[in-house]
Amino acid sequence: VLAATAVRAAAPRDIRTGPAMAPPAGAANEAAIAKAVGGRKAKTRKGRKILQEREPKVVEDAKTALILKGNKANVDTMRLLRDLHRLRTPLSMLYSREHELHPFEDATRLEALCNKHDHGLFAFGSSSKKRPSRLVLGRLFDGHILDMQELKVSDFKGIDAFPSFKKDSVLGSKPLLLFQGASFETDERLKRVKSLLLDFFGG
Repeated sequence: VLAATAVRAAAPRDIRTGPAMAPPAGAANEAAIAKAVGGRKAKTRKGRKILQEREPKVVEDAKTALILKGNKANVDTMRLLRDLHRLRTPLSMLYSREHELHPFEDATRLEALCNKHDHGLFAFGSSSKKRPSRLVLGRLFDGHILDMQELKVSDFKGIDAFPSFKKDSVLGSKPLLLFQGASFETDERLKRVKSLLLDFFGG
């Protein structure tokens, strides 16, 4: 009776081989990857490669940014978006097509665009009567927007306004950011803005 009870409680065994059959190493690895990326399971070799690239790493790759404009964008806003793309090249993708997006009302489409190309950051520029030039910077975590900030653009001077500046940025170079005032260390809202800007321009 004790032997029969032990057999029923044990793991299923293969009658021909005796010990319990362990799942193949490849299948276990694919299951772990699918769990890490949200339960999706690859059906092709290319799909498995994409999922492996998106799984957590000991040393994460540099963040890439999606830069796009709304359905309306004035000249200064477009120049700003192009300059942001030049500063982050090759870690950015610039969309020239207009997008009917309202990030603070519904971020579903924006999240889908970022996840499609595996971007962790985004910059969205648009213009309206109340907000002639605005820039929305944001970042994602686990495929969803973590936080975003809307910034007003005024007295904009692009890269081309400085003749001594090289036309192409050096790979790996980062701009100098200056945060003036104690509020960036004490005010919670400005602390989040500072963190977002450092994350966006720091790569």
